[in-house]
Amino acid sequence: MTRSSLLRRRHIVAMPALRGVPLAAALALALPPGFATAQTLADTLVTAYRNSPDISAARSAIRASGEQAAQARAGNRPTITGTAQLNATFDNFNDVTLPSTLSITLTQSLYNGGQVANDTRAEEIETTAAEADLRSVEQDVLLSALTAHADVLRDLAFVELGIKNVSVLSEQLRAARERFEVGEVTRTDVEQARASLAASRSNLAASRGALARSRETYRRVVGVMPGDLARVPPLPEIPATRAEAVAIALTRDPELQAARLDRKAAGFRVRSAIGALLPQIDLQASASRNDSLNNTTLTAVQDSETGSIGVTVTLPFYAGGSRYSEVREQQANVESTVAGVTSAERIAIESVGDAYADLEVARASIEAGILEVEAARLAFDGVQEEAKVGARTTLDVLDAEEDVLAAESDLVDNRRDETVAVYSVLASVGLLTVDHLGLSIERANEDDYYDGEDGVRERFFGYDSSEDTVWTSRWRP
Repeated sequence: MTRSSLLRRRHIVAMPALRGVPLAAALALALPPGFATAQTLADTLVTAYRNSPDISAARSAIRASGEQAAQARAGNRPTITGTAQLNATFDNFNDVTLPSTLSITLTQSLYNGGQVANDTRAEEIETTAAEADLRSVEQDVLLSALTAHADVLRDLAFVELGIKNVSVLSEQLRAARERFEVGEVTRTDVEQARASLAASRSNLAASRGALARSRETYRRVVGVMPGDLARVPPLPEIPATRAEAVAIALTRDPELQAARLDRKAAGFRVRSAIGALLPQIDLQASASRNDSLNNTTLTAVQDSETGSIGVTVTLPFYAGGSRYSEVREQQANVESTVAGVTSAERIAIESVGDAYADLEVARASIEAGILEVEAARLAFDGVQEEAKVGARTTLDVLDAEEDVLAAESDLVDNRRDETVAVYSVLASVGLLTVDHLGLSIERANEDDYYDGEDGVRERFFGYDSSEDTVWTSRWRP
């Protein structure tokens, strides 16, 4: 089995955890008083992991790949077949004889040009690559669940802001009507307030629709409808610089690891194809027993036992050029996988760069947004006071209120973007894993997968944190 696609899902390789906030402390900070039973981010991630059909499919792919390795390895083992045959013969259609044959044959490959060994090694490496794919799928599921959790919280905040805005504009309309009755404002001011309130109610309906869509997305990703979601806990630390993250990704990025494994497996497949051009030597041994009974006289006509053993040498002189073509095909696959490694390296670097760029934009927007919200609120308060003495119109007050709403909404959105960007950085360097996050999930027994000859196989378990001198702590959501 040869992998041709290099567009695997991203980010698997397990790395030592970053210094961050322990689970209990993070949840204590995340939950406001009275919300101890709220559904935390950890709850969302665990539920998504357990309910994910993609993870189940990836596990099945590992088992299937392991079976292919077991099938390849069987080529070096003996095959034993047994045959039983019973016939009826007629002599002048009078005497009936019932000859029977029982035989057993053993065939053992003595030399096959290394085809079995190389095919087995290639399949074992592909099984290891399938384990890397599983880690990639796990990270995809966790990142999608995190994003869905953050999106629901964001849209909930939008709905709350919309309700608040409707309340404020309702009060503005009431005040405009009262001032109109005493002659302080015109009918135009009242209608402007009414139009703004209608627009606010329309925006609130749109926000509720967006929340409903986010909840449906959450159900698709996590497998259940969201309950009372807790706020996202304090964000974990990430590599300090983009260059540091790129160095980590180039060493431990799962897609890059899988591409390198594909290249390694392709090399063994070339050797296997060359082995088909070499002589094939097989040992064959057989034993048989022949019995025959005359059905008329009930006497034995024949009773014999025979056995044989020998060596068969097959020389592939000419096969229409197909075997040489197979060698060239596998060599071309090697070149393809080499290019695939280069492509995977570039994708890893791009992924890290994109995640950091998104994070920088989000954080800069948050800093500016905080100032914008403060300024908009002060401006609204000032315009409202000036309107009371006739220095500002009703439209000025309504515009100031809309500025406050827009600034607060942008800040909520930017905070959501920061959260997703931080976790995207973790994914880009292979840290968004069950082990790193410390999620309470019982993994499938790795021993259920194919272990190779004598239980020894190069396996993908991710990066060993005990070997790292910097990233030694563990952050838990």
